[in-house]
Amino acid sequence: MKLKLSVSKERYKDVSKELENLGIELDDNADLELIERIGSLDYLNVKDEKGDRLRIPISEIVFIESFGRCIDVHTEKETFRTPLRIYALEQELGGKGFLRVSNSCIICKSKIKKIKPALSQKFVLVMLNGSLVDVTRSYYYAFKEQMGI
Repeated sequence: MKLKLSVSKERYKDVSKELENLGIELDDNADLELIERIGSLDYLNVKDEKGDRLRIPISEIVFIESFGRCIDVHTEKETFRTPLRIYALEQELGGKGFLRVSNSCIICKSKIKKIKPALSQKFVLVMLNGSLVDVTRSYYYAFKEQMGI
């Protein structure tokens, strides 16, 4: 059996040793992936526009948005796809400076360039990569509290 292992640097050595002792082969191109939970990953597994698998550091993510089952991960220069769901990403990234601002969008708080108030208890965020992201009414008060506004 081949398995891709996605865990923090601190745990990689121990977990990989245990899996190898069980006869499980580690391979970054495996169809099955073991992912560590509780927001401890340092990178996110994504696919580029050609379908090649990549790992991008969490620190490079500006925002993440979903369009149905398609989840786009935006960095300052590129956009990637991930198979993870938006709710799973919210749990993974919540303790790393990320905040959900709508049903379909998670932003990195440190990558906000400008916050513009809008009508009907909304904000429009200008992100470092130039993208505009709406903070919807449902997330308005949580956003204000998190940002200290």
